[in-house]
Amino acid sequence: NGIVYARTVKDRELNFQVSGLLWNRSLIMRDVETNSLWSHLLGKAMRGEFKGVELKILPGVMTTWSEWLLRHPRTTLLGMSRTSRSYREALWKKPGQFVYGVHLGAGRPSPAVALRRLQKEPVFNFESAGHLVLVTAGEKGTRARAFNRKLKGEVCTFSTAGQGIMTDDRTLSRWNVATGECLEGKLKGAALTILPGTLSFRSAWKEFFPEGRIFE
Repeated sequence: NGIVYARTVKDRELNFQVSGLLWNRSLIMRDVETNSLWSHLLGKAMRGEFKGVELKILPGVMTTWSEWLLRHPRTTLLGMSRTSRSYREALWKKPGQFVYGVHLGAGRPSPAVALRRLQKEPVFNFESAGHLVLVTAGEKGTRARAFNRKLKGEVCTFSTAGQGIMTDDRTLSRWNVATGECLEGKLKGAALTILPGTLSFRSAWKEFFPEGRIFE
């Protein structure tokens, strides 16, 4: 799983580390400042001074290094001593074990799309609890991102146009599937709002978000 959180809580900047503990077979984080314990998948403090507090989720993207570098040529990379030097593509050989989950906010069901479905339908439109969502995926599902497909009060449905491009059903404008930016057409210059999402084991998502539908 990879989720991006803001680490400022109640005007305090926190530093997190792996606690060495597990909850429901998933990682538990610990903040150095108060020793509170946090679920990495929920972003919620389960014990300690901040018990019950939830970290703010920031939009992120699951992508390949080559694709990221193409869009951000001046980017920097955090290389840690225990960081793997190669991405294990064997992970994607068992897509049935994984989903791409979307966080719609506290108190709202968190839906997910089966990775196998994204591999077959890389531009996937759906609705969950009144939220109109679009998830786009790269080849083999190795890249994914979630967007709100309501733009300026209008609901759009998107279709793949190949080579990293999708079109909307209202204006047939051409959009970048990875960034959600409109490249050509009536809506040129517009951009879809990014929603927080993460790749997860199917079993973990069901355990932590039992109310969220998994789109198969």
